[in-house]
Amino acid sequence: MDPTTVAVYALIYVATMAGIVLLWLPILIAVVVLLLVAGGLQVVLFLLKVATAGLVRGVAGLFRSPSDRRPPPSHGRGLVPH
Repeated sequence: MDPTTVAVYALIYVATMAGIVLLWLPILIAVVVLLLVAGGLQVVLFLLKVATAGLVRGVAGLFRSPSDRRPPPSHGRGLVPH
């Protein structure tokens, strides 16, 4: 085979691969954007849950009497005997 023919075949092969990548590019961009939106939504929902838990604890503390203060629970010491 002539070297020019081999070079043309190689150029056509590279152009075909580039065309396939360009055809898939919009789909890849859409998938990446969807993944970013899903991750951002998870972060927002997590922050909302944390804020809700803090708000519930704060409101519950308002209705608790000052004499009802208990020490924070000790984790890791086992069950409390009754």
